[in-house]
Amino acid sequence: MPSVSSVSSVSSASKRLFLLAATLTTFTAATPHPPAPPPQKPVVLLVSFDGFRADYLDRPAAVHLRALAARGVRAERLIPSFPAKTFPNHYTIVTGLYPEHHGISANVMLDPILGRFATGNDPSGRDARWWAGEPIWVTAAKQHMNSGIIFWPGNEAPIGGVRPRWWQTYDGAFTNTQRVQRVLDWVAMPGDTAPQFIGVYFSDTDDAGHKYGPMSAHTDSAIARADSAIGALMRGIDALGATTRVNLIVVSDHGMAEIAHDRLIPLYDYVSRDSVTVVDMEPVSSIIPKPGAEAYVYRALKGAHPHLQVWRKGELPARYHYNTGARITPIVALADEGWTVVASRDSTVLREGQLRGAHGYDNQLPSMGALFIAAGPAFKRGVRVAPFENVNVYPLMAAVLGLRPAPNDGAEAVVRAVMR
Repeated sequence: MPSVSSVSSVSSASKRLFLLAATLTTFTAATPHPPAPPPQKPVVLLVSFDGFRADYLDRPAAVHLRALAARGVRAERLIPSFPAKTFPNHYTIVTGLYPEHHGISANVMLDPILGRFATGNDPSGRDARWWAGEPIWVTAAKQHMNSGIIFWPGNEAPIGGVRPRWWQTYDGAFTNTQRVQRVLDWVAMPGDTAPQFIGVYFSDTDDAGHKYGPMSAHTDSAIARADSAIGALMRGIDALGATTRVNLIVVSDHGMAEIAHDRLIPLYDYVSRDSVTVVDMEPVSSIIPKPGAEAYVYRALKGAHPHLQVWRKGELPARYHYNTGARITPIVALADEGWTVVASRDSTVLREGQLRGAHGYDNQLPSMGALFIAAGPAFKRGVRVAPFENVNVYPLMAAVLGLRPAPNDGAEAVVRAVMR
């Protein structure tokens, strides 16, 4: 039997343990749980492969692109806006507006006040007065979100007084590898400063399609280079641990059709040179008759060639959405698929080996169909959807980023069809 002193000692120790346990319980109950990490900010990475026809995706070299489509959404084709040209459609993709609404109605335009607009490094591309509508990087900036752009048409102009946070003047010598690395550097930036919208442009497939034709071995090589760029982006995003926040959207502006040297429409065989100013020639001819000559020019061209359609402005089929734009010319002529409008019969534009592919034709033609793939946390997986118009890409990107979109020509149903 323990002594009284032993019982007292045990009793005191028990009291101390009880008080310590009570204190720890009280402390634990009063301590809040560690705060949850802030939600990851979504990123939209928009990649454009100029002239990548929709069915190029099924060519052998498009390995990474098919893998990306398998884990996301693929459209049978993205329908370009009319005309199926580079600058009008790149700007439609980022504004959600048809060319008649955003002002870039062709690659080459004339404006009575601004003069001549042309592609490439022409200074007109840096003049914001040409560019109407609100591109996604301006929408983002207005809502306190950063953007980084590499060579997207319109990114060099302060549209609405706003440029992307990061942008650069077009430089064809800036390699695909450099473009990929620049994108990955942006993805790797700290969350508070990183761009949430990133856009990057590649030209390989358009260059090859024009020079050698869409079915050539050279175009297969260009598809392989585009696919390699996507593979590098996918690997880089995975290595950065960013797959749970980066939504990768891959598009093109238009497709490509085969043309031949014996399918020529010599414009000046039918109308006199001194009666018109031809702003853009092929395959959509933008024609401004000289004062007093409009009736003559229209009569001379209408029905002149079985493979040339001719309209007055305001009379084009409604599905083209190409009747009200300020820079749409008084007369618009369109060649049939595979035909080329040239100045005269002795034109050398289609000399053997010089030019074998073209675009700009009726935008509903399968050959004009563009690419659309979207994969990432915002999108459904393993889904193939029907063709849809490229005006829907802008509201889709705004929805992924949680932005209030500017007025646009897109449809909510398309957004719902591809998002989770």
